[in-house]
Amino acid sequence: MESFKSAKIIFMTTFSAAGQEHNRPMLNLNDDPYEFMWFPTETNTRKVEDIKANNKVLITFPSVKQEEYYEVEGNGKLADREFVEENWLWWYLYWHPDQKDRFWFPKDEDHPERSIIGVYPNSVKLIKGKKMEDMVELMPKF
Repeated sequence: MESFKSAKIIFMTTFSAAGQEHNRPMLNLNDDPYEFMWFPTETNTRKVEDIKANNKVLITFPSVKQEEYYEVEGNGKLADREFVEENWLWWYLYWHPDQKDRFWFPKDEDHPERSIIGVYPNSVKLIKGKKMEDMVELMPKF
């Protein structure tokens, strides 16, 4: 889906244990909203606490048409330490390639302040206009 791939910033909504929504922009390095998505973050954040308490996550991003956007509903999960350590450096160097030869960048240590949120999509909807009844189901829940 080209509109997802071209969206460098998407919005992630997480929910507290009581169901309160928390929205924030996130950097998008993913290619397909129908596949597993991952988002590097810091461990001591509200989104991490929300996912520990309630794994429902919404990812929204614009459509190519004005007044339309996509909403991906999925389950969030925190990656294990091995995945975080293997992938965090790649993510950092993607955005800071000039830093790859810096001696001070710790490559072989555990960094508990780093986390990666994985989102497994359950459904994708196209939202047209401002009314919820205008939603078009694109992918059934599984």
